[in-house]
Amino acid sequence: MKITNLSIKYRTAIAVFTLLLAIGGLASYLTIPKESNPSIEFPQIVVTSIYPGASPSDVESTVSQVVEQEISSINGIDEMRSTSSEGVSTVVVEFTPDVDTDKAYQEVNRAVDRAQPDLPDAVEEPLVDEINTDDFPIMTLNLSGTYSLARLKEVAEDLQDDLEGISTVLEANIIGGLTREVQVNVDLSALKTHGVSFNDLISTIQQENTNIPGGSIDVDRLNYLVRVDGQFDEPADQIEELVVKTTENGRSVHVRDVADVVFGFKDRESYSRLRILKRENEAGETVAVPASERRTAQVISLNVKKRPGANILETSDAVKATLDQFDFPSGTEVLITGDQSENVQSLVTDLENNIISGLIFVIAVLLFFLGVRNATLVGIAIPLSMFTSFLVFQALGQTLNFIILFSLIIALGMLVDNAVVVIENIYRFREEGYSRWEAARLGTAEVGGPVVAATATTVSAFVPMLFWPGIIGEFMSYLPLTLIITLASSLFVALVINPVITGFFVQVKGRENGEADSTKWPAIARYGGGVLILLLSITLGLANWKTLVVIGIALPVLYLLHVYVMSPIGDRFVERGLPNLIQWYRSYLERMLKRDYTPGYAYVRNTGALAALALGTVLSGLGGLVWLAAGQTAGLLLLVPGGAFAALGGLGVVLHTLESIYLGGWTSVKVGGGLFAVMLAVLGMNYATGGLPLPVLLRLMVAPTGIVVIGLLGALFNRSDHLLITDNRAALLNGSLGGLVLIAGLFLVAPTGQAFFPDTDPNRVQINVEAPLGTNVETSNTIAQTAEERILQLLDQNPNSEANIENLLVNVGVGGDAQFGGGAQSPERSRISLNMVDYAERPESSSRTLEKLRGQLQGIPGTEIEFTKQEQGPPTGPPVNIEISGPKFDQIVQISKAVKKRLTDAAQSGQLPGLVDVSDNLNTGRPEVQVDVDREQAAEYGLSTSQIAQTVRSAIQGVEADTYRSGEDEYDITVRLQSSDRATLESLENLTVTNLRGQQIPLTSVADIEEGTGFGSITRIDQNRVVTVSGDAAPGYNGPDVLTRVQNELAEYRQGLPPGYTMEYTGGNEEQQESFGFLTTALAIGASLIFIILIIEFNSISAPFIIMAAVGLSLIGVLLGLILTRTPFNLFTFIGIIALAGIVVNNNIVLVDYIMQLRGRGSEKRDAIIEGGATRLRPVLLTALTTILGLVPLTFGINVDFVGLLTDFAPNFEFGSENTQFWGPMGTAIISGLTFATFLTLVIVPVMYSVFDSVSLRVTEAFGGSVDNAAIVSDTVVTESLLDDGVPGDGAPTPSSDAHSPPPERPPDA
Repeated sequence: MKITNLSIKYRTAIAVFTLLLAIGGLASYLTIPKESNPSIEFPQIVVTSIYPGASPSDVESTVSQVVEQEISSINGIDEMRSTSSEGVSTVVVEFTPDVDTDKAYQEVNRAVDRAQPDLPDAVEEPLVDEINTDDFPIMTLNLSGTYSLARLKEVAEDLQDDLEGISTVLEANIIGGLTREVQVNVDLSALKTHGVSFNDLISTIQQENTNIPGGSIDVDRLNYLVRVDGQFDEPADQIEELVVKTTENGRSVHVRDVADVVFGFKDRESYSRLRILKRENEAGETVAVPASERRTAQVISLNVKKRPGANILETSDAVKATLDQFDFPSGTEVLITGDQSENVQSLVTDLENNIISGLIFVIAVLLFFLGVRNATLVGIAIPLSMFTSFLVFQALGQTLNFIILFSLIIALGMLVDNAVVVIENIYRFREEGYSRWEAARLGTAEVGGPVVAATATTVSAFVPMLFWPGIIGEFMSYLPLTLIITLASSLFVALVINPVITGFFVQVKGRENGEADSTKWPAIARYGGGVLILLLSITLGLANWKTLVVIGIALPVLYLLHVYVMSPIGDRFVERGLPNLIQWYRSYLERMLKRDYTPGYAYVRNTGALAALALGTVLSGLGGLVWLAAGQTAGLLLLVPGGAFAALGGLGVVLHTLESIYLGGWTSVKVGGGLFAVMLAVLGMNYATGGLPLPVLLRLMVAPTGIVVIGLLGALFNRSDHLLITDNRAALLNGSLGGLVLIAGLFLVAPTGQAFFPDTDPNRVQINVEAPLGTNVETSNTIAQTAEERILQLLDQNPNSEANIENLLVNVGVGGDAQFGGGAQSPERSRISLNMVDYAERPESSSRTLEKLRGQLQGIPGTEIEFTKQEQGPPTGPPVNIEISGPKFDQIVQISKAVKKRLTDAAQSGQLPGLVDVSDNLNTGRPEVQVDVDREQAAEYGLSTSQIAQTVRSAIQGVEADTYRSGEDEYDITVRLQSSDRATLESLENLTVTNLRGQQIPLTSVADIEEGTGFGSITRIDQNRVVTVSGDAAPGYNGPDVLTRVQNELAEYRQGLPPGYTMEYTGGNEEQQESFGFLTTALAIGASLIFIILIIEFNSISAPFIIMAAVGLSLIGVLLGLILTRTPFNLFTFIGIIALAGIVVNNNIVLVDYIMQLRGRGSEKRDAIIEGGATRLRPVLLTALTTILGLVPLTFGINVDFVGLLTDFAPNFEFGSENTQFWGPMGTAIISGLTFATFLTLVIVPVMYSVFDSVSLRVTEAFGGSVDNAAIVSDTVVTESLLDDGVPGDGAPTPSSDAHSPPPERPPDA
């Protein structure tokens, strides 16, 4: 290849470039910003409008509908959802993916500006925000102290200023505490007595609290500024002395005569408490707080947000440094919760450790095949490819998030595939006697085309995923992007860097001495290397003596282990094991290629079943197309015979599979026994842990038992070589299809279920407690205390559960997430957050702890309790989310109540196992006092509805008359009735309204006051009222299965809905269907791209079809892996199948290409197949094993903290993690599929090549064509032609005369 020739020609420059690449990549990795979740701009705009004191119905009619009406005229809206709750309107506008978010934001802003004049005067200016993952806090700082909450709030505000001074911090929001204000508490009876109105009080305060410049005057030679300073500096005293009114007899009415003025605190709207069960000591270890020191403290929280694109680790360090430097008052305690930087650091650490672990596994395998030197040459491809990827990521402006980090781990095993093929081929040429640079050139050229094609096919499998629409797609698109970049980097390394490095360092045992181009290190290099090692040792010792000790012990141990254990074993494997394996493979392949067509009807017996199945499949496919194009009748003309042929062929495949098992005899018994043992071991562990019912276990064990029984019958009674099939190739292909049928049958008999995202043990659990609507915050606090006491009682009785929990945070008077339409704070809602210890420190699963908590908190009277857990991945909504809509809202309410009752009753009775937390968003029963104004009567008194409403609002809600300033602080001056006059409904009836003539008109004279109920919140979708009934899946149950049972339960009821009313299943189910539908399309497009690339590579149709058939058959391994591990089919399993399609193709390309090359050189078909398989056995096994072993640490959670081991003697060995639970299903799919695909590559593909070549010959003969052009061969360049390509070998000697004489030998370890 030209690029390889250039790199070899300028090999010194490439060596320097490689060094610079490593340094630059390492620097890029250290400096590139790191974050937990990807930074995603949701195609959603949120409009939040505050209307203090307004009921949900009023908010809906006067605010939400007005805003919706203006926004609805904007193009590109996918869905518009509004939530009208007490005092808050939230409108979430979701746009289609093709709409630019910035443009949408501007359009919504303009629409809100148009709507603003039509909103009530009391509505605050609407806030328009984009939803971005950067808007969520990266950590929460909780402050508690032994002093007052007011003082603690002042400390929090000072800390807030310091935090917001950090360049990478966007803002720090304060939650909790007491807010000071100047309160003018009006005595209703005094107002009546003195004839003073609310407006009089408000206007008096506004007019007196003023500072007006009076200009300037010149006196003699000086100029004086004149100002009237009436601003309050002692508000409580000064406001009381203000004159509100002067009576006709000259008596002044002061504020103190009608109100009390105090500089106090606003009414408490929330409570926040924190109980610490465990904390980190100075060594960073989590230790339990002694029982005597445990207390529940009032706290104030600061939510810290970073700026978009900022490095979360640097931001976290800066925040913690600020805390260390801040001068806290004595008695202050600070606790950090929800620290996302810890998750990111854990992800980065897992990445580093998984890469090192995978690298060790990969190199360990390479040692057995290639020796130390060549194994190291292959292993170098991993860090070089990673470093190249980091440079590309930084150039693209990307950050390292957990999707990218773990995509790199997934790519780990694939990165060496190209290097394995290239270096192994160069090594083979060196074994044959070629000079080092000629071997590098020819070895790379021979496999260069297949390597490029293999990488292109793998990349093609991921390219369609880049166009994944929606939030899920934007979140997951980082995975294919990462894999494409890393695979392209590995191709660059394999074709440019690996040939040069291999040319420098490749060594074959017994070949270097005396060769003209042998490289010996000069003395200065050896002594210089020793000095360098000495300097590095001194540097390490000064930096960290523990690191020097670990390395000083590890290197001799590893050397001794290598010399006396690994090297002898490896030598024995290379000298005996590998040749014996290759010889056994040759004989096995020869046996599989045997056929005998002398018996009668041999062609029908050998090809009948497969031909019928193929014909039936083609006819059925054509029939489906005809059905769509021409109608049912025309389609049935093809579908009926197609189905008949397919059924006949399927029956024949099953029959021939049983025949093969029977003829296998003792071999079948051994295979079935091995399968029985493996299945029993894996499934037995699942059964022992309660994850698999006994009936399912017994059903699954029927398959291996059947194989053993049939094989045993054949061993005892069979006396012939064949029954029906006389061609071993046909028997093997029928058996493969029969295996697919068997595994698919097992999957149907014992399905593993479905899930959207994998279920993981949560790091944080939130318990939402909701009291009846109208409950005040004090009562809600009492309910929260009851729940808290029950939790603490559970923890006292369950040491394992207590050991799982680090701290417990209680918030009373909270709301849902306003950014997603959750509304403002509600006094009836409370939230209890349980933060868990690290995964490795949990004595029991946090899901198990969650299950116990659910049982402990049942039965709190008058409350609804919902459990939510922190999960990895994007927000997807609950698995059961039913939206009920229709023309009349009263009917919608009745339907929603009926649906909720049916689901609740079925869940409690056990008819719907796994369904929990059934709730709706109707929130009926909110106590209301309705003031119905008699407009005619009001007009007679000179009053309007607006005046009456404003007076009622001022008296109860209060009016911010003005602001009192003290230094940099501002405090509201609020005028409203005193608390005793707001405590009863009778006080409202005693309220008077002042008309323009100054008359006090009783409210009851112009309005009727009635008690009633209203809605707690009202939801609208696309301007229609909708009620949502939702439910969650209990721990141990997957959401799609629960949803399926719910759909079955409600199927009859849904069919009986009145006309015009609908029940739609949305939420997680809707997003799952969309994602799975897209991935199905992506898989089809990816397979098409792969097929096209294969056609281009081979200039043939047959060879690509053979390879694609092997990809399809690899599903046998995937399904078997899911069955054995009981892994639900989820999003990551699907992605694993797509990845597998690209990976499986690689080895098949290299194998088929080499077989074609051998045939192009004149070898007979049978010899070419056997020789090609034997030659490519080593690279095929190497690439498969390296990919599999590279995924082992991630899939099974094998984690060793190498950094901790080097720096602190702390290896912190772990087995399993949340990351393993999240990414493990993808690894399971790839590992199991690739394991079986390796058998397909080495056995099935060569056999299929032989079969298709034979079919091609027969068809060509049948149509009178030339047999010479019928063979499946390609115009691929063969090695012999490379020797005459005119490209110099850089002075390298020509191949030695004994090039082909010496047997393959293991290179020395030096």
